[in-house]
Amino acid sequence: MNLDLRLPIGLMFGIFGVILTGYGMVSDRAIYERSLGINVTAVAFAGLGVLLATSVLTLDDIAKQGDTLATFLWLAVLFALSGQLNEVGFMGYVGERLASGLEGLPWQVVYVALLVLYVLLHYLFVSQSSQVLALLAVFLAVGVKNGVPAPLLCFALLFASSYFSAITPQGGSQNVIFVTSGYLSQGELYRMGLLITAFFLTVFLLLGTPWLLFVTR
Repeated sequence: MNLDLRLPIGLMFGIFGVILTGYGMVSDRAIYERSLGINVTAVAFAGLGVLLATSVLTLDDIAKQGDTLATFLWLAVLFALSGQLNEVGFMGYVGERLASGLEGLPWQVVYVALLVLYVLLHYLFVSQSSQVLALLAVFLAVGVKNGVPAPLLCFALLFASSYFSAITPQGGSQNVIFVTSGYLSQGELYRMGLLITAFFLTVFLLLGTPWLLFVTR
């Protein structure tokens, strides 16, 4: 059977072009929404509807990718929940309460405790950037207040914001690749994520900390 792919591919690119135009090629999404009077979620659903209506995407395609779509849907829900908790200040409050209990301790103890807490708190987040926005400034301020060298703690928290993404299947958007592969179970993903993150943290504390103290003195 000779199947001409030019039409569905052309439709797909055309529809995605309209969707991207609807989203707006600006950094502030709210400004673009107000200027056009549209909602970006409505744009996404409208684009999906057009893809289904033109048979570029079919219900059979969706059924075949059920596990992958379910993972993305749960990731979207968790990301939205994490973002809302961040917006109402809940995550910042939790970070402040945990960090305030370290006041008065030697700065070395405060440094290790803050770094370990910062990594473990990623269990509550599904985005690295959301945790950085919510907690990094809080932890940095508490650490500096208790005598931890600012460059050391700043670099430590920034490095942790990268390697702690492996701690849970939803710890970073790139983890979806491992989740949907079906090679590892959920339990194995959590267990391996914890072990890998603990390894990275240990290496950083034993090797990275002395090096940062040396280069930032």
